[in-house]
Amino acid sequence: MKKIMQAAVFCGNGIVQVKEKQVPSITRPDEVLVKVHACGICGSDLHVLSVPPGQYAKPDTVLGHEFVGTVEAAGAEVKTLKIGDKVVAEPNIRCGLCPECRRGNFNLCRNAVNTGQVRDGGWAEYCLMPEKQLYLVPKDMPDHLAALAEPLACVMNGMQKINPQPAQKVLLYGAGTIGLLFVKALKRYGVKDIMVAELVESRREDAKRAGADIVVDPAADDIASVMQEKWGGFADVAIDAVGAGSVLEQSVDLVNCGSTILIFGQNMSQKSTIRPGVINSKELTITAALSSKNSYLPAIDLLKDSSLKFEELITHVVKLKDVNKGIEWMRNGEAIKVMVEP
Repeated sequence: MKKIMQAAVFCGNGIVQVKEKQVPSITRPDEVLVKVHACGICGSDLHVLSVPPGQYAKPDTVLGHEFVGTVEAAGAEVKTLKIGDKVVAEPNIRCGLCPECRRGNFNLCRNAVNTGQVRDGGWAEYCLMPEKQLYLVPKDMPDHLAALAEPLACVMNGMQKINPQPAQKVLLYGAGTIGLLFVKALKRYGVKDIMVAELVESRREDAKRAGADIVVDPAADDIASVMQEKWGGFADVAIDAVGAGSVLEQSVDLVNCGSTILIFGQNMSQKSTIRPGVINSKELTITAALSSKNSYLPAIDLLKDSSLKFEELITHVVKLKDVNKGIEWMRNGEAIKVMVEP
């Protein structure tokens, strides 16, 4: 097997460079070496590469966490996988011992080691993962579709938090990859009234194609007036799939009493100023979803549903050497989801 591989490495200060690295070796009996077929570029990767960064990554780390591949080699104690199996990865490795893990909140682990941020990830020819982090997917599932399992699993965690009902009216901020995954998942839950607020015109068109019933430009449209005209009232659920500080401020005024607001987008550089009295007087529930939580299997099942047409979200594919081109397409809104092929 190859000893040297190509990998896209975070060099700090918003810089990614493709370099040669050693192919990782199995050193623990539960480890699996995955030959990467495709790995998505995620919004959190863009946050890492912002200056200043919106999320942390350790310099000299291979980025990328939304990947699919086949098992190339396995440690002596690996029992559920065999060479040649197609797998997707749950990237955040939880300790299992901290108070959050002990309470079953594994996605909030205090000691989580995040693949693609502090340990080498999937923008490389090979990636080493513990067996427990890998999930089988059908061999005939297209690679690019299977690589959506990680972001969709995160979305499904959010869906479990809000438990939307068919008759509810949902306001969704953002029509990037995550926003469009939410639209498709909400439709699968039977939700009939989805309004998407998106600044970029091309993404508003993407939201319509994904199944949104109403799209608005939050910079130009009076969302409250549109709601009154179309719905005769406000939203029952609001979802922030952006991570901008202004979204929460707006949401509390655009939902009905007793509604739920889900904070999903994460950008540590953003801040909000909200009035607690409004939350109290309207008895609002503000909740959040971070990464995946018991949601990989539901996500993989949804990916098998061809009627949802998740493959439409994959608009661009680049070879590893052109990863920076893919990053720029994601930044300027030209792409919905870019897949990197090592």
